[in-house]
Amino acid sequence: MHNPFDELHNPKLSLSMVFGTPSAHDAAGLPRARLREALLRKRDELPQRAQREAALDTALDRELRGLQARCIGAYCASRNEYDALRVLARVGAELGWPWRIALPVVQRAERAMRFCAWAPGQALRAGPYGIEEPADCGLELEPDALLVPCVGFAADGLRLGYGGGYYDRYLQHRPRVLCIGVAFDACHVEGLAAQPHDRPLDIVLTESRRYLRAPSPR
Repeated sequence: MHNPFDELHNPKLSLSMVFGTPSAHDAAGLPRARLREALLRKRDELPQRAQREAALDTALDRELRGLQARCIGAYCASRNEYDALRVLARVGAELGWPWRIALPVVQRAERAMRFCAWAPGQALRAGPYGIEEPADCGLELEPDALLVPCVGFAADGLRLGYGGGYYDRYLQHRPRVLCIGVAFDACHVEGLAAQPHDRPLDIVLTESRRYLRAPSPR
C-alpha cells in the first residue's frame, strides 16, 4: 500500500519549490471569514494527525539547522495549531542555543504585539485571547526570523490568520525579518485575494513540501 508520507524521503521533494502547486481548497469568491471557518474545521478534523505532525517535525528540524539567525520568534500553539515551539526548543538545545527564542505578547488595547525573551521552563500565562505568552516580559527582543502559524496560505505566499492583523502590523516596518509559515497541506488555498496590509511569507513548511515564495518581478 502506498504511504503518502514515504514521499518525504524522495530527494526531489526536499528542494525549495515556487508557490503554485494545486490547492486543496479553492477560495474564489469566498469571504475570508467563511474561508477561515472552513479551514479551521478542516484542521480540527485532519486524518493521520500524528503522522502529519511527525513529518512536519522533520521538515522544521531540517529548516532550523540551516537557519542563520540570532533570535527566532515563535508562538504557543492553540486551536489545534502545529506546535513549532516544541521542535524549536529541542533543536536549540541540541545545537547549544545558537539563537534566542522570543514569544509574542499581545497588547490588545493598542492592537499590537511585541516579542519577549523566553527559555524552556520559564513561566507562561494566558494572554488576551487565551494564547499563552511569557509571564514576565523582562527583556523585549527583535527577532530576525519568525515562525508564523497559518490558518491558510496561498499560492503567492499570502497568509490567512485569525483576522486580527497582529503579524501584519508587527512586520509593517520590519521588511528584513524572515517569515517562515508552518501549516498542514490541507491549508493550502488558491484564489485568496491580497489585502493592502498583507505581508507575504518567505517560506512555508508543510508535512510534505517546502515552499519558497517567488521573487517579485523587477
